[in-house]
Amino acid sequence: MVLAMIATPAVAWAQGVTPAAPARDTTPPGAYFGVTEYQMARQKLELDMRKDGFTVYIIADMEGLAGAVRNATEMRPVARGGSPQHERFRQELTDEVNAVIAGARAGGATQFIVNEGHGGTLFRNVLPELLDPEAILIRGYPKPIVMSTGLNPMVDGIMIVGAHANAGSPGVIAHNFAFDSFTVNGKALNEAGIAAFIGGEMGVPFIFAAGDDALTSETIGMLGPIEVVTVKTAFSGSAAATLSPARVHRMLHDAAANAVRRTRRGELKPLVFEKPYRVRLCLRRQYARDEWVRTTIGRFEGMVPDGVEGCFAYTTSSAEAVGNMLNGVEWTVLKP
Repeated sequence: MVLAMIATPAVAWAQGVTPAAPARDTTPPGAYFGVTEYQMARQKLELDMRKDGFTVYIIADMEGLAGAVRNATEMRPVARGGSPQHERFRQELTDEVNAVIAGARAGGATQFIVNEGHGGTLFRNVLPELLDPEAILIRGYPKPIVMSTGLNPMVDGIMIVGAHANAGSPGVIAHNFAFDSFTVNGKALNEAGIAAFIGGEMGVPFIFAAGDDALTSETIGMLGPIEVVTVKTAFSGSAAATLSPARVHRMLHDAAANAVRRTRRGELKPLVFEKPYRVRLCLRRQYARDEWVRTTIGRFEGMVPDGVEGCFAYTTSSAEAVGNMLNGVEWTVLKP
């Protein structure tokens, strides 16, 4: 029997043959289970939740962690073009989340949901074995409404740790999902603001945010005087004056405790917009220039081109539907 030799890309290069580029995955969002089923995710998470007590929903991102300044090395694992330093920042993420949980518990919270919000590892960054054992962890991809998966009216307050500033802001690794700009009724929202918008429709306030000075300043401007922790001062998109992790952990603990106490006193309110919600979004330039990405997103139900290449308008009376649309955009540009 003669065995045929199949040339791997490495073998092909050695033989002087240019390997073919992998075929583009054109599976639409609605055709892949787990991308658009946001209502099912909410209903399933509710079954795992206690109906009494005070529940915090913690979004865990990474660019706003203490010491993190460079996307290319610290925010991605080796397998996705990053470096071994990423493992150190996974530990820091887990430590910061645990500090927030401990603080929230001290303030009176009794239930803790942690949702992985960093896509550099396809939402698998928190170290599960080191996470507070009382927490429910949402991780992996795809998952509906990426940063707000399963968010529901049983939640009493939303928090974000490791957050970064909005696209175009002078913050460390500043961006906003796949967008250069994202507004609702003319109001610019960063990733924390989008989660606050989705939660606000359910009556859930956004109560705490931690990241660099650009993030904390702009988020207070969007959401009002919530509790914030500034873990570093941005000098550029890849440089900052950072506080020590140990100090940051103490600050996170105290601010999270105060956020829960203020919410229980009725001081922190949900973010509410007038309906219908008029969304305008512009894709990042590298996506806006990609005809396939631009055309695919333009076919989403309710999406209307808005005069500038890569910019679209979307109108709805459901904040969750906005999150679902956003998730479809992420699916289009972030497939595994």
